[in-house]
Amino acid sequence: MRVLVVCNAGMSSSILVKKMKEYAASQGEALEIKAVSSAAAEDEAGEWDVCLVGPQLMHAVDEIQEAVEVPTAAVEMRTYAMADGKAALAQAKALLGE
Repeated sequence: MRVLVVCNAGMSSSILVKKMKEYAASQGEALEIKAVSSAAAEDEAGEWDVCLVGPQLMHAVDEIQEAVEVPTAAVEMRTYAMADGKAALAQAKALLGE
């Protein structure tokens, strides 16, 4: 699975990205994941399966989804705040219908 994580500057999500990678590896799952700023999201169109958006950009989910052209949702606030890689990966899979 290829997951794009979008946040304001592409930096606050780095801990979540790391935790998602660690959890996927512990489960033997292949995961390609990258964090970018909202300004750079459009440059990633067509490269990813799903997009998770930091809760601080909850208001821009539709706009970001239009830009990246894949299923997109805001990460649940608790998941983001706790950097819960397992829950974030589950949310990404749910977006893909897995």
